[in-house]
Amino acid sequence: MSIDRVGSGRPAPRSVLLKIAEALVLVGIGIGVAVGTGITSSRNTTAASVTVTVTNATPTPTVHHAPAPAAPTRASAVAAAARSITAFDGSVLLNPSRVEAVVKRIASAESSAGLLSAFEQASAQTREKLGAGTAPSPVIVLRSIPVGYRMVRYSPRQATVDVWYVGIVGSGATVQPQQSWRTQDVSLVWEGNAWKVNSFGSVNGPTPPLSTAEIPGTPAQLFASIPLFKDFSSAAP
Repeated sequence: MSIDRVGSGRPAPRSVLLKIAEALVLVGIGIGVAVGTGITSSRNTTAASVTVTVTNATPTPTVHHAPAPAAPTRASAVAAAARSITAFDGSVLLNPSRVEAVVKRIASAESSAGLLSAFEQASAQTREKLGAGTAPSPVIVLRSIPVGYRMVRYSPRQATVDVWYVGIVGSGATVQPQQSWRTQDVSLVWEGNAWKVNSFGSVNGPTPPLSTAEIPGTPAQLFASIPLFKDFSSAAP
């Protein structure tokens, strides 16, 4: 499958960034946000992935970042790849002033400009499509949870990790809560004693069906119950 990528030190063509912005907000029957795909998307944009829960009634959780390892390891590369998926949680993506700081923290020096351009467009698209800033303020749900990983290649200086994750997106103003499954291909480089993202690639699935014994909740039930569950990044280690 062919994948459009942003990063690797080359400015992204405008056509690719536009595809990214579209992928971030289009998801099958509704609207979604691709956070790992905040930087890249597959040409198949029938689904999109999402990131962390946000409600306008709750404060932004404190995120505890793991200390940087003294030397590169496979385990630290996997951890960095997983953190890059959830780095742009809803509170970040819905707050344009925070996007640049997060990009600078996770991106390599050569990919920073391309990733920042893509995420700035993603932030603007996300706010518009999910009705952020409208009155009355809608409950917005944006959450992504890594489920598994596959080490594609590894050396002490470069690594590529596939992260399989599920996302949930919803807005009380524009779209009913829905799930999306994606695999994010995260290319990393060891830079400044830490793993940094050099580029992202994203494809749909694998997507398991719901059990026939499970009945999806109504939008009202989901908007009431999901925000009651805090993201694990808000818990102290």
